[in-house]
Amino acid sequence: MTQARRRAKLILCLRVVLTVIAWVAFIVYAHHLSHAYLGEIKSALGSKPTQVIAQIVVLSALVYFIMLSLPFLPNLGVRGVSVLAMWSIILVSGHQLSHEGFHQLRDILASASGEIGIYGLSLGALAYVLVLALPFVPGVEIGLLLMILFGREGVIVAYVATIVGLSLAYLVAQTVPYRITLKWMNKLGLSDATDNPKDAIDAIVGGRSATQGAAARLGNFLLSHRYLTLAVCLNLPGNSVLGGGGGIAALCGLSRQFHWWRYVL
Repeated sequence: MTQARRRAKLILCLRVVLTVIAWVAFIVYAHHLSHAYLGEIKSALGSKPTQVIAQIVVLSALVYFIMLSLPFLPNLGVRGVSVLAMWSIILVSGHQLSHEGFHQLRDILASASGEIGIYGLSLGALAYVLVLALPFVPGVEIGLLLMILFGREGVIVAYVATIVGLSLAYLVAQTVPYRITLKWMNKLGLSDATDNPKDAIDAIVGGRSATQGAAARLGNFLLSHRYLTLAVCLNLPGNSVLGGGGGIAALCGLSRQFHWWRYVL
């Protein structure tokens, strides 16, 4: 029986690895094709809203089929599909907002760097702090822009602004009442508790919810190494799919599982 279980686990792991490799290869190839035929795709879709809607649909379908192909993930119901659609809308909208605003801010700072110096740097730092604090809005490009345009001063300001922006998202999320947090957790199907919101949040973050298994064990492991997990997530390329720096910081504040001074360090 033990050998049969080990064999089953080995086959499951092999299947998961091969599935992930296949999806990565597909995404890389599709990304290459989309850039090669970017002009034709934009012409076919026409207006900007149509392009945004197409991105949302493609992203939602891609993630849905990826989740469907992984054996350890449950099939999404109506609520799961709705959450996935909301996530895609927020992610694509945040990316579009960041992309459009980046080019405008670049032009402003390019002229301001030589003319008004400290005021241009202050304007860029303020924009960076606010954008970085917003969930699902990539803001690292603004920080890189400050470094490129303002040199050493830009590097220092970008570093300080990064700490301020992430701390702002953390502190704002920490002020959200437990009742509001629990209400949305119930809507998303993350908790059925109604009496003690703090216990419900602690149970889910700690992996003590009703659903046990690999996900719960992974949650316990990540919680035991929460600050290392936070550092990895904040520096992970493409972390905008997790909410970006602002979204990750907000989750830390909502969970009440992170001490502020350790979080800042």
